[in-house]
Formats: sequence, C-alpha cells, structure tokens
Amino acid sequence: MTLQIALGIPGLMSTWGIHALKVIADEAFDDYNYASVETLDDMRNAWTSRSSQNVILSSLYPDAALCAFLCRSKTPYIIFSESALDSIAHLIHQFAEQDIALVRSLSASIACVSQMRPHPFLVHLDRTKIGNVRIHRIIAQLCRQLGVSLTPAGMIRCLEQLGMDSTGSTTETGHIPTLEESAARISPHDVHQPDEVEGLLKIVQHAIEPFDGKILKGQVASLTWPQESFLLADKGGEPATGEIDLVGRARCLVYGPYFHLPAGEWNVRFFLDINQNIYGQIFTIEIYSEDVLGKIRVRPSGTGSFAAETTFRVERPKIPIEIRLFTETGSIEGAIAHWHVDLSPVDSEIGTPEDYQSGSNPEPEQDADAMKLESVNHQD
Repeated sequence: MTLQIALGIPGLMSTWGIHALKVIADEAFDDYNYASVETLDDMRNAWTSRSSQNVILSSLYPDAALCAFLCRSKTPYIIFSESALDSIAHLIHQFAEQDIALVRSLSASIACVSQMRPHPFLVHLDRTKIGNVRIHRIIAQLCRQLGVSLTPAGMIRCLEQLGMDSTGSTTETGHIPTLEESAARISPHDVHQPDEVEGLLKIVQHAIEPFDGKILKGQVASLTWPQESFLLADKGGEPATGEIDLVGRARCLVYGPYFHLPAGEWNVRFFLDINQNIYGQIFTIEIYSEDVLGKIRVRPSGTGSFAAETTFRVERPKIPIEIRLFTETGSIEGAIAHWHVDLSPVDSEIGTPEDYQSGSNPEPEQDADAMKLESVNHQD
C-alpha cells in the first residue's frame, strides 16, 4: 500500500512534479488513485472512496485542519516550490489573464503551505535550486518517496513521457532533458511578458517575493502591500492608483487587497502622504478576516508623510485579509497623495497549525496620533 502526499505552490514546478508522480505511478503500479485535496474531509473522502491500495494526493491550498493532521505524522511529504515571479508568470500563461486575483491565489497557497513548516521530514524540491539537474535524478528521488523501483526500460518510458527524445537512453545522459527543458516540453509557454503585466509584477515583488526561499524555513523580514493592490470604494473597485480623493461624505475610501498571510502575530504599519491640509480629518483603519482583527483611528496633524501601526493575529491563513480605510467626517477638499501598508511578523517563528485551532478575541480598537516622518520609502 502506498500513500504519497505532495504539496506545493501553483507554478511550473508543482505542475511538472505532480505530472511526474503520475507518470511514475503509471509505470510502477497496476492501478492507483489520484485526487487534489484542500481539507481534511477531502483527504478522508479520497481515502475511503479509493479503488486501489496506491493513492497519490496533492494540495496547493491545504487548510489548517489538514496541515495539523499531516504534521502529527512523521511520514515524509514532498513540497514543490519556485520563485514568486516564476509562479506568477506560469499562472498568467495558464489562465491567459493578468488579474490581481492571481496574486491573491499565490499568496493563499504560500500562507497555507507555510503551515507545514514544523514538520520534520519534508522533501523540498525548489525549482530555483534544482537548476540544470537532469530529470532522471529527480525521478529517482520521487521513486524513493513512493517506495518503488523502476526497471531501466521503465525509467526510459518515464523519461520519454517527460520530454526525452525517443532515441535517448538512461546510459546516455546527454539525451535526458533538464527540469527546465522537460517542463517546457510538457507545459510550453511564452516567457515574454506583455508590458501591461508590469504593474502586476511590481505588486508581486513587494507583496509575495519576500517569501521566496522562506516558505518552510527562515522568516520573512517584511513585505509591502502597495497602494496599487488596493481598490477604490468610490469607483466600483478600480485599482487605487493616483491620489485618493477625500471630497464628499464620510465613507470608505479604499479596501483590499485580499492577500493572505501565514498564521501568527503580525505588525502592520499604515503610511499616508498628505499634500494639502485636511483640517483635522480622522481616519479609521480596520483589519478584517471573517471578523475584525484590529481597528485603529489615525489623526494626521497636517501635511506630510505619516505612519501609524498596530498588531493583529492570523489564525486561518486560507481566509484573505481585508484592510479598510475610512474617513470619519465629510470633507470639501483634500486628498491622500500616497498610501501603502508594510507588514512584518512579530514572532521569530510561525506557530504550528494546532496553535491556531482555537478562537481568540479580536484586537481592541485603538486611537493613535499618526507619527510624522522625515521621509518615507514608498518603494515605488
């Protein structure tokens, strides 16, 4: 009986890796079942409904209960990952669109998979570290994970299904493609990105790229949710580019970005640039994810660059984070010239999934005089 669970973030590495597992299983087993799961119930249903003793499960968005269950076992699991920019390029090609929803999806996967960090036996296959390794070495590692051995003829058949020319052989390694060559053959795509995705890639660099190489070890120092990742409430959810107009009644100005964060305590700093005196306007900022996680009232003292901060706790990484910026009174003039949010983990280690199974009270509402800054790095 074989049960293999592979996790990963969406991208070329996980697409290739899951395909390779299936190719090996086709060769090694008379029969096997495959299922993609996200919850513990999904996993239980896949197991109880199996028609074979050999089962391969994959998950790109494992929730807290599934990760807690997996972390209680010492069974080794495979993790497929790659850089944020490589992943988003693959998603742009896969879905033929350049929407911020792709960034949200990627952030969700990173936040969910990061819950596996406490597990002591993870086989991490990172595309950025594999480099020019020929795929027979990766296949051999996957075979060890599945507990199977391939005959030389079986290995050749697997290699051919993964992009090796039919004239090749396992004794002539020059015929065996590298990971990048194999992936390009089974999932071809144009590496050129159109100019219109430049803004999307900038958001990825600020909000997602800091997690590169730190999903399963280490700790992200900080990340930024730039203004362009938020939405304008007055304009039907258009991206919040340019100045944010304050003229009008008290209302929500911006909201979003619906990104995800790994479980744990987070420090958040809100930055505002004000070029015109707004005559004592008070802003309310809410952090929301199923429930209000924190609320802070900000009183800018005039014009200039201001920052205010608070902390909040993420318990369910699969639920997106929404930040809402409100005015408390109406205004006849004024605008916010720039707005962005910086986040950093409070603790040196992200907690285990079990640490976040029980509920907690949301952060109390806070009042804060915004700190005036000599200068602010907007990371444009």
